Amino acid sequence: IYSFDNRYTVQANFRADAFDASKLSSTNRWGYFPSFSAGWNISNEKFFGDNVNQDTFSFLRLRASWGENGNINVLNNYRYTSSIAYNSAWYQYGVVESGPSYGSKPSGLANPNLKWETSEQLDLGLDMRFLRNKLAFSADYYKKKTKDLLVNINPVPEIGVESTTVNAGSVLNKGLELELSWEDRINDFSYSISANFSTLHNEVTYLDPSIARLEGATGGVDGTNNPIRTAFEVGQPIWYFRGYKYEGVNPETGEAIIQDVNEDGQISDADMTYIGKAIPDYTYGVNISLAYKGLDLNVFGAGVGGNDIFTVLYRADTPMRNSLKYYYDNAWTPENKNASMPDPKDIANDWHFWGSSASMFSGAYFKIKQIQMGYTIPEEITKKALINKLRLYVSLDDFFIFTKYPGVDPETATVSTSPQRAGFDNGTYPQSKKLTFGLNLTF
Repeated sequence: IYSFDNRYTVQANFRADAFDASKLSSTNRWGYFPSFSAGWNISNEKFFGDNVNQDTFSFLRLRASWGENGNINVLNNYRYTSSIAYNSAWYQYGVVESGPSYGSKPSGLANPNLKWETSEQLDLGLDMRFLRNKLAFSADYYKKKTKDLLVNINPVPEIGVESTTVNAGSVLNKGLELELSWEDRINDFSYSISANFSTLHNEVTYLDPSIARLEGATGGVDGTNNPIRTAFEVGQPIWYFRGYKYEGVNPETGEAIIQDVNEDGQISDADMTYIGKAIPDYTYGVNISLAYKGLDLNVFGAGVGGNDIFTVLYRADTPMRNSLKYYYDNAWTPENKNASMPDPKDIANDWHFWGSSASMFSGAYFKIKQIQMGYTIPEEITKKALINKLRLYVSLDDFFIFTKYPGVDPETATVSTSPQRAGFDNGTYPQSKKLTFGLNLTF
């Protein structure tokens, strides 16, 4: 790190990482990752101080950084080599004597060329403060590209193994991050308001030409036949939803209309296409703090937008299970022929419908995460009891949400740690609404 005159700062960092032999071979086990950053405090330059009113515009700084990080967390169990799974399957070796024999097989297809995933990120930013530092603003542009992505693929069946791991893809993430805050005090009353807003464009930019697309989670619930699945494909967000396109209801029969994408006269897997994504286009938050003498109030809220949630609460193979009330409230009847959902009797066992965009909903929401009010008892009272500070408070957590999602809670609809399963609502338990009374005591 080098800093000069509180105006210029330069930093360089270099790291070398290696894991044990279960991750990568001795040839590729080391990863080398440099990073650099620089900052320029323009407001400390003489030309700035001589020409700008400090009461109006007091601070300006430019920032830039570039760096690389590595990841091999998805690797384990010596995937760069192949062990023998002893007595793991039945085989038929002869033609005349056709009886099966119990035998061993390779546990996978060795790939000694496996190496680190590498993420390269560029950040450009600025920080500004105005009106004697009451108003602050910062903006960042980021661009992150992950290359040599580690993915599992299924080799051709003739090889005799189920899967192998390869470095076969690249993913791009880019967007803006904005923060704005105002803080002031008027006699005994102080307050602050801050907000942030971030955008994200996510896209698969490369996949090995031998792979048309990677298939991820199917149906969202293990054991179902729901054709909906997630997929990884060039030009699309990672693990987007791939299913059928629902076009509405036949007003005369109440039947669901599924788009025949390839126009071959029948609905099949060939008609499955992009119908949504789990990754939000933007996230945002706001925080408001007020204080007057011993009273204080804090309100915090957060939200997302541009993401989709696929509900898999219903199973066409066991049609007596629960489904969202939404389907019945909007169902076709002879008296309601302009309904948005078909006649429930016609779709009870229809996997095409339950694997279509009819079960896809906007996951956008804004939730007031916390409203907390407190009162700090005056020190002249508490010190008589040898107490330095005593604050009583009441808090409402996760009480209010604004959303059009017909399920229980869009925030917890998907909590899977696997990106392949993101966006599936399997009936996850919602956030609990909490009313809390408490005190903070300092001696």
